[in-house]
Amino acid sequence: MNHSITTDSPFTGPISSDWTIEELLDWFAEDDDRLGDVDLREPLLLLEEALTGHHWAVGRGAAITGIRESRSPAIVSLVRSIALHSRAHPALRARTLGEVASGATASRSHAQAIGR
Repeated sequence: MNHSITTDSPFTGPISSDWTIEELLDWFAEDDDRLGDVDLREPLLLLEEALTGHHWAVGRGAAITGIRESRSPAIVSLVRSIALHSRAHPALRARTLGEVASGATASRSHAQAIGR
């Protein structure tokens, strides 16, 4: 799984856009410490949102302060969501991260262009 990473890819560092979803999940299964790499949060968030079509909105403190604060989901939550979604839709496991992300990037650009 040591593939070159293109500069326009949202996947940087130890993961690559030409990995399949199955390869990504296997890579995380090999070493739990990888779940602590904060640099993986943004690309995993993009991938998870592209797969599920849902945007994470995690709130905290609203019950105490009355103010809803947003924070990013934990990496383990993103990996778990990706795994559950790919289990429910097995054909997705063979798709590359780049294929999935390119659809998400296009959708985000379109949404920003129309002011959503």
